[in-house]
Amino acid sequence: MKRILTLAVIYIASMFLGMVVFATLFMFSCNLTSFVTGVESSFFSVHFFMTGLFLSVPLVCILVHLLFVFYQIRHPQKQILSLVVYVVLGALSWLVVIPADLKLISRYESDTISSRVEASSAGVFRKEESGVYYYSRITEDGRADGIFFDTTGYLGKEGVVVPLYDVSVKNESAFPYSDILIKNSLQPSKLVTYPLAVYNSLLTSALYSSSLGFLAWLAFASMGLALLSAYGLQFGSSWKLANVSFVICTAIVILFVNFLYYMNVMPDIFKEIAVKLSELTGAKDPLIILINLIFTALFTVFGVFMGLYRFGSSNSETEE
Repeated sequence: MKRILTLAVIYIASMFLGMVVFATLFMFSCNLTSFVTGVESSFFSVHFFMTGLFLSVPLVCILVHLLFVFYQIRHPQKQILSLVVYVVLGALSWLVVIPADLKLISRYESDTISSRVEASSAGVFRKEESGVYYYSRITEDGRADGIFFDTTGYLGKEGVVVPLYDVSVKNESAFPYSDILIKNSLQPSKLVTYPLAVYNSLLTSALYSSSLGFLAWLAFASMGLALLSAYGLQFGSSWKLANVSFVICTAIVILFVNFLYYMNVMPDIFKEIAVKLSELTGAKDPLIILINLIFTALFTVFGVFMGLYRFGSSNSETEE
């Protein structure tokens, strides 16, 4: 009973902490897209925070189950009981928590996309691709007076200074931010943006599958089954750090394979197989279901075999 309570507390606490952390980061990110230098901005946004909270649930569920496996690697007691708790929490996450969360996301996400504002502020030099803009006055309707410094030869001659009178403020190059100064200072590297793009693509696919009904969601949730089966990799080596590495790498591979499928980035032969399987079975996305089931079977069989082997080896050493 104590083991069950410990694992349940770890699950709930990790979910809560992870959601709050990611929601806070998301809120700050949205605030930055609407922030303009020299213009007062609010620090905390309930709308952005709640949106980030809902958007983070699928990711946090995946990370928490990985954390569960890491905890088992570190504390490998009562494997059967721990496995039962893991399976129950996994089913709860992918059949109840995530589908319910996806329904909430659509209510908050649409307004968040438009967090960027078409505005600027006076008294600041802003370097654009074509040169440097300095607005001395900006009216409420978005018209401005100022000076443009041609630093690239955009107007035919480099170094030309052009006065601006009653022109529209240009900040298209700042996209997705509202201010080019914020973009130039804080734009993250691809090491951050690419994983986020992968997650966003999978989340979009999850929303679409969920909207088609329970069976379509089960097809997508086969990815969750494959991720949960990584539990068996904790028995791969007597070196705990190696087992952690196996689990992390496997989770990344599963997510990336599913990302490639849902983005239709596959060799033509796989596309042909997908079409034929759809015609034969009448199911939605049968190929990715098959791939995820193969992952699940391999990792489950490996886990059972290696778990029995480790258990037998430990018993032999104890008898000796």
